[in-house]
Amino acid sequence: MSELTIRSLTNIPITTMHNAFTEAFSDYEVKLEMPLEKFREMILIRDIKSEYSIGCFYKKNLVGFILTGYREINGRKIAYDGGTGVKKDFRRKGIAEQLLKHLIDFLKEKKLDVFMLEVLENNKPAIRLYEKHGFIKTRRLECFEIEKYNFTAKFEDSYTIKNNKGISKEIDLDKYELYLPSWQNADKSIENNSKNYSFQAVELNGQIVCFGYIHKKRGDIPQIGILSEWKNNGIEKLLLFSLSAKTKSEKLLILNVEENNYLSKILQKEGFKNFVIQWEMKLDLK
Repeated sequence: MSELTIRSLTNIPITTMHNAFTEAFSDYEVKLEMPLEKFREMILIRDIKSEYSIGCFYKKNLVGFILTGYREINGRKIAYDGGTGVKKDFRRKGIAEQLLKHLIDFLKEKKLDVFMLEVLENNKPAIRLYEKHGFIKTRRLECFEIEKYNFTAKFEDSYTIKNNKGISKEIDLDKYELYLPSWQNADKSIENNSKNYSFQAVELNGQIVCFGYIHKKRGDIPQIGILSEWKNNGIEKLLLFSLSAKTKSEKLLILNVEENNYLSKILQKEGFKNFVIQWEMKLDLK
């Protein structure tokens, strides 16, 4: 189509991007419910920047896009694919590849260091496209869910539940980290949307042994931290149950658990279902 043009999403209204996103993901393998309020939250959490995002337009209509997040991490400039989509009527026209090529060239021009993304393991065409353009698989990530009413735990009198978010700034987080959180679960993502997350920590004999965050409405748990010596001691179930009481959602979600991490086995043992698997992929832009 000669009327197709690719350009930046700078100054494109968020409602236009939301409409395109909703239509493009209407038949996605994992059902996405994305009202405008949730879309705004996604943009905030993932640090999506319109000046780094790119769209394909048919005449004046946005028909394809890559929503790009941007962060500086440890002195490196990192871009993140926060959502790539093409409307149904415009698929199989090479638009996704054109968008990707344009964006990679743009990011190199801006002297970014790394471009990263997550892609469903079953989306073989997308994986082939990314590998064609130099992306490599870095981690296999598992996503879990459970109906909240199926999850219970018994509190021990010796444990104390703390809900002061300031605790996380007082402890050595490196001692609690189970694996490196994915982009949407990183500390920066939680900080961006802190008002919508509840924090819970379990204290024993004056020591914080584990902590976690949960979304107050949606039930997704972006991070869990546990001291190494407390792994596989049943404390995980107590923490999860404590978190479940802080959300209105009837479902608990834990996305992007690193494969072979001990938490994966714990979750399955407690009845969580592994409902989808993703690959984290990275492209060195230097």
